[in-house]
Amino acid sequence: MSPLRIAVALPHLGVYGGIRRFLELGRVWVARGHRVALLTPRASGQGEAPWLPFDGHVGDFGELETAAWDAVLCPDPKLLLELEPRGALLVYYAVLEGAPAMREACRNADLVLANSRGMVRYVGYLGIQAAEAVGGVNLAFFRPDSPDPRPLRAHTGAPVQVLVYGRLSRARKGSRAAVRAVERAARATRVPTELTLFDTIPPGASEPKLGNVRIPHRWVLGPTQERLRELYASADIFVSAERRAGWSNTAAEAMACGAAVVCTRSGTEDFAIDGLTAAVSWHWSWALARKIAPLLRDPEARTALAISGRARIGQFPWERTADRIEAALRARLARKVSAHA
Repeated sequence: MSPLRIAVALPHLGVYGGIRRFLELGRVWVARGHRVALLTPRASGQGEAPWLPFDGHVGDFGELETAAWDAVLCPDPKLLLELEPRGALLVYYAVLEGAPAMREACRNADLVLANSRGMVRYVGYLGIQAAEAVGGVNLAFFRPDSPDPRPLRAHTGAPVQVLVYGRLSRARKGSRAAVRAVERAARATRVPTELTLFDTIPPGASEPKLGNVRIPHRWVLGPTQERLRELYASADIFVSAERRAGWSNTAAEAMACGAAVVCTRSGTEDFAIDGLTAAVSWHWSWALARKIAPLLRDPEARTALAISGRARIGQFPWERTADRIEAALRARLARKVSAHA
């Protein structure tokens, strides 16, 4: 089959999980011989460049008119409504429930992709049929240490290490609820527990403030990708209290690195099966605490959950996602050619 020409229209190339998705997919597509470009409102020469290795092209929206594309993908509904790709398929990649202008984007797009089963269902409520393009994880990078120090550490009486994504600026991430849940569970069980939060904050923004947290805790701000993997790989438990997520990159990455995952259904239902691959809860801190407490008490339960979780997330490499999107694009392009024949 002939190579595809794929442009991805993004609002920025900042260090966020939603941007990672397209850097990872672009990496796969370029390796397969497709032409891939990440386009933003300003040119990369003005200081913005990918934060993960990317062999494709980086440019600005002007290239939507000056270059020929088979498809233009966009995850931002408001941005999508402003695009006028010349002759290309306009593809809305739905990644966030209830995003502003989502309904209009779905109706204006030639093709709608959804990054989780939950998102397929949500878009269906809007009367739109979406192609499943479930998210993924870079399994070659996100992996446990070898040997994994956690099983041995569990029998030394060392504090249980719990990790939370500390994006306090976005309430839907549920970071405060996750922190309160860890605190509640640690105090109820009296198991020594240390909490680590990580985040990347924009330049010039003030450091995040949690308020009074009554268990030992620390922040890791602006971690490199290798440092992030180390955090996941050293965590006994990862806690996510997300709401309105499409695909939870952090929960998937933590699971791939061998942490026992406690999470909500939001963004995780493709890989988090309660009691088998993760401990799944409602988003309230008291409910999350009830799932965390048994894992604090029982190292063997943590290990068993982590092993099952890693086996499950191993079924979701980015190559699988790339396959599904390619198939959806080719099918829609074939219909377009047939309609004009």
